[in-house]
Amino acid sequence: MMKDIPYELDRSIGYKLTIASRLASNRLNQQFRDAGYPVTYEQWILVSYLWKRDGQTQNRLARLSRKDQPSVSRLIDNMIRRGMVIRVPHPEDRRTNLIYLTDYCRSILDDLAVKAYQTIEEIYKGFTSEEREFTAKMVDRIIKNLD
Repeated sequence: MMKDIPYELDRSIGYKLTIASRLASNRLNQQFRDAGYPVTYEQWILVSYLWKRDGQTQNRLARLSRKDQPSVSRLIDNMIRRGMVIRVPHPEDRRTNLIYLTDYCRSILDDLAVKAYQTIEEIYKGFTSEEREFTAKMVDRIIKNLD
């Protein structure tokens, strides 16, 4: 039993991952803001999925991004206000909408990707290519263990 082992928050992998995630998303938000783009890290996740395959349902975007429906709906509402995406009624299911990138959003995709890449490079600063690969594999394993 682990009852005798004292819990140390600073040694908790969950706590460390949370801090790293927050710092990374804050850095990317700052990169986007400094470049004048009306995009947040959370919106970038949805944009990335739509970039791969435009015209997805909110339900699918929620599953892909591992977010709940209300959160995705709020993100999309904000993205519509910012001119980044549009909702189009599904041709076969009137209860469902498809989400598409706007021409404006498509026009800034490459720049957004550069900012995301720069943030990734900051995250991995000082890592060898082997350390990068190992770290990504370990985080993937953590995700798989908890999924």
